[in-house]
Amino acid sequence: MELNRRSLMGALVAAAAGPAAAQMMPRKAELRHDAVKSLIDSYVAKGHVPGAIVALMEPGRHRPVFLSAGVSQFGGGATVSPDTLWRVYSMSKPITAWAVMQRVATGELALDQPISDILPEFKAMQVLVDPAKGLESRPAARPITVRHLLTHTAGLTYAINPNGPLEREYKRLGIQPGSVPGFLQPGEGALPDLQAMAGFLAGLPLALEPGTAWKYSVGLDVAGALLERLVGTTLDQVYDRQLFGPLGMASTGFWAKDPARFAGNYFWANPATGAPLDKPTPVMPLEKDGFTARPRLLSGGGGIVSSARDYARFAQMVLNEGEFGGKRIVPHGTAELALSNLLPPGVFFEGRNGFGAGGRLTLFDTRQRGAAGPSGTPALLYGWSGAANTLFVVDRVRQFAMVAMLQFMPYGRFPFEPDMSQALARDADGR
Repeated sequence: MELNRRSLMGALVAAAAGPAAAQMMPRKAELRHDAVKSLIDSYVAKGHVPGAIVALMEPGRHRPVFLSAGVSQFGGGATVSPDTLWRVYSMSKPITAWAVMQRVATGELALDQPISDILPEFKAMQVLVDPAKGLESRPAARPITVRHLLTHTAGLTYAINPNGPLEREYKRLGIQPGSVPGFLQPGEGALPDLQAMAGFLAGLPLALEPGTAWKYSVGLDVAGALLERLVGTTLDQVYDRQLFGPLGMASTGFWAKDPARFAGNYFWANPATGAPLDKPTPVMPLEKDGFTARPRLLSGGGGIVSSARDYARFAQMVLNEGEFGGKRIVPHGTAELALSNLLPPGVFFEGRNGFGAGGRLTLFDTRQRGAAGPSGTPALLYGWSGAANTLFVVDRVRQFAMVAMLQFMPYGRFPFEPDMSQALARDADGR
């Protein structure tokens, strides 16, 4: 099955008018996937990963194209299929953000509502005076809002960020969502449950004043705690009721229901020193029962396991601006809002990008032709990636969505995201 693309003008009009108008636009040429297939084949042939899969979707009816290569484990394993299970890590964040946006649509939440309305422990937050020197703090000048959680502008941080005094406190208290017990180092606290984690965070100062800068953080995990408190049930049940059930994502959750379908994940660097390795080492021995049994900390920021078949359904819903299989999962206006730049005024991601609900939003068209072929991305491209190099993209200008699943760490050991961006550009250009 080949994908189709619209003319550039048609795509621009369709992006503004929505999926119904997009389906009325004349088709100009077929969107090829030669370069994408060649890319994942090369990653397997070079031994970077044992296997990989990509799902490609166009607007409207859900008819994904699956491109696969290799097997699920080095030295053996099953042939990679749409039902192979993968750790998507931070690709959990868009799922949590869209679950929050569903509650915005019902009026139970508002983007600029203080989260202390639902989580009162966050009512009187403090902000660090000097994040590099210690935990001395002053009262925050403004509250944390729902918008801040969805866009990493709440002033929170991450234990995986550079190791300052506040990050060390996160580790001491076990605030490492998306991790598993086997990853913890001596002196680091045990992972709490989600509500306990929120309580610990509320008792610590913020790294930054809310709404003033983008800082990668546990904000989407706090958003998960907010959903639990708002709905009155655990986060896995919130997901099942709002997204996974309606979208038919039966294999997606916080642990692999069928461990035999689980792909291997591999370190290409020494976990302690970060030094590159010539040969990969499997992560699974450190995970022990991580990702194969119900975790104590349900991490909406980094704890989900999914298949390409399942995540493609979520991506299709986003590409269709809230619709899937003829059913409205998210109201159209709310979906457009989720796909818009939600950053506070004057704040940018990476200096020039915006940020939608849980994912990057490109603000400028950077497409160009060079000696190596077309490259860059159009404006309005939305998506996010995971620590093991999974990737999710929704391109409303070129009219497709893409989900890529493969497993290697650390992120960027091989340049998969820029490689995929170039492959998508080459295929969209028609070569």
